[in-house]
Amino acid sequence: MVYFNLLINYGFDLTATRKISKDANNIILRNYIFSEVMNVKILLFVVSLIIFSVSLYNVQPLNLEKKVAIFTFIGCIGVVFNQNWLFQSMQELHKVTLVNFGGRFLFTIAIVAAIKQQEDYIWQPLISSLITICISVITFFWSLKRYKVKYIQISFKNIINVLWSEKIVFFSIIIVSLYTTTNIVILGFYQNETQVGYYSAGQRLMDVIRSVISLPLSMALFPYIGKAFGENKKSGIIIVQKALPLVMLCTGLMGVIMVSIGPNILKVFFGNKYEPAVQAFQVLSFIPMVVSLSNLFGVQIMLHLKMDKLFLYTTSIGATISIILNVILVQKYGFIGTAIAWLITEILITLTMYVLLRINGINPVDTKFFRLYFIKQQLNPLINTLVKANRM
Repeated sequence: MVYFNLLINYGFDLTATRKISKDANNIILRNYIFSEVMNVKILLFVVSLIIFSVSLYNVQPLNLEKKVAIFTFIGCIGVVFNQNWLFQSMQELHKVTLVNFGGRFLFTIAIVAAIKQQEDYIWQPLISSLITICISVITFFWSLKRYKVKYIQISFKNIINVLWSEKIVFFSIIIVSLYTTTNIVILGFYQNETQVGYYSAGQRLMDVIRSVISLPLSMALFPYIGKAFGENKKSGIIIVQKALPLVMLCTGLMGVIMVSIGPNILKVFFGNKYEPAVQAFQVLSFIPMVVSLSNLFGVQIMLHLKMDKLFLYTTSIGATISIILNVILVQKYGFIGTAIAWLITEILITLTMYVLLRINGINPVDTKFFRLYFIKQQLNPLINTLVKANRM
């Protein structure tokens, strides 16, 4: 179902955002992009529905759990109405905080109330999907009113053009999703379920901590940097150069803290039986810093400068390297090898992006911004950005 969500969303959190953020006050452009996005999402939802309906009766796991599959797929309706890309474009992603928090709170209460015994597990995906749809519909109409967005007729030819023009970014997102999930598949192929459990525990906890700083920071920076690139290329590069030391400082410090207190956190969340997962968690602790750097080089610079093919090229190389490293390291080191393979892959992707940018005459790193004076100068805006983004 994750890939149905990715298909319907089609990378609009990046592509639609970069279009609008360069001229956020242009209501005509906003209406046009909104209408494009909605038409494409509806078309891709119909395609997904057809594929899902056929798979439901021909793919055995889905056939055996029809209700669970249907209840989960219903959540795709929420993806169609989701307007986070628009809030992100207008640099107001934090505006949907209350609605999302309320949705998560309702989900927790509903799960506690509805699931009393093991057989009730089928209601969990239904509750999750219904709440997702409600949140998306509420924020959809809210965004229409707040930004005075109006739907305009878009021809089918234009819809196809959008699918074609944004395909590279979409494929890049799919590739990233594949190489970050394939590692668990390879681990399960060569090792036992216990090894998979240890790695999954470390990865899940790392993802939670990542979501506190790295992801909100990335979402908040994207339209801000996009606006700078909209003025001119030099302004955008300078903004990235200024942001880089602060991003390294925050994520690097977070990595050190995670290495230090990781064992205690794992015990609190998963119990003493997951103590072997500590090593994997500590290896993964610096993934957020490396990914944040690749985000600056790839998403913030390459995509804003329409270097989509280079972005796809880099992620494809990363996916290939990831598979090779996993096959080699997992056989010898088990779940620790999986963690090492992911870290090495992200480092190589980041270095490749940096080299490609330099080859194209772009220097994303200016050492003068690493001076304490410049870091202090940028620290308050960064803290405000994180506070707003983390309200999400």
